[in-house]
Amino acid sequence: MEGNPFYFYTSSNLVELTGEKADTLEELLALLKRCSGSAIFHHVFQSFRERHFAIEKYHSDFAQWISTSLNEEALAEKLESLEIRDFISIRSLRELTIKIIEEYVRQYPQSKMQKGKTPFFFCQSVSVVMPTKHIAWGLEDFYQIIGKIGIRSIHYHLIEARLRLGIHTNDFSYWFRDSLKKEKLAHRIEGIDIYLHTLEEIRKKILHHVEEEIQS
Repeated sequence: MEGNPFYFYTSSNLVELTGEKADTLEELLALLKRCSGSAIFHHVFQSFRERHFAIEKYHSDFAQWISTSLNEEALAEKLESLEIRDFISIRSLRELTIKIIEEYVRQYPQSKMQKGKTPFFFCQSVSVVMPTKHIAWGLEDFYQIIGKIGIRSIHYHLIEARLRLGIHTNDFSYWFRDSLKKEKLAHRIEGIDIYLHTLEEIRKKILHHVEEEIQS
């Protein structure tokens, strides 16, 4: 036994319409300032998960709408450049998103009232976290489980973990570092670029790094 076990969890989300919508950047800004944290989570992290089954240009719903409905491509790209892995709270993500949009409308005042082709409908979601039957006691167990565990479990432990832990890491790396004392492996998992790969591709990269560590 190499250390404390790793318990695999998965999550699903209950989504509901808030009844609020934005037709312009001005209205979007107003709603961003007062909407629930679960709405921010849904339109950035939840949409990020759903789009992760195939690589698309924009992962955030906000960036997607600003691009396709408002044709404000420069602003969409600024929002998309936000590094999801840098955020450990919804509050900090909300504040920076608002700051970027406010700076853009100050620079391009005409964009503020431009009406989109379609409205942006605000939704919010509540995560329901559930344990799975899988428990890893060491790297060999982990390797076998990560190869077959559901995609939603990988998203939960790799991406959603930062908001839950409030630190700049993920559940896998935290376990490798804290329980197994595998600093290099933890660092390699943290270095996976979650933007350039689908979740299935990320699974393969995790498998590759863990296999290398087992064989070393």
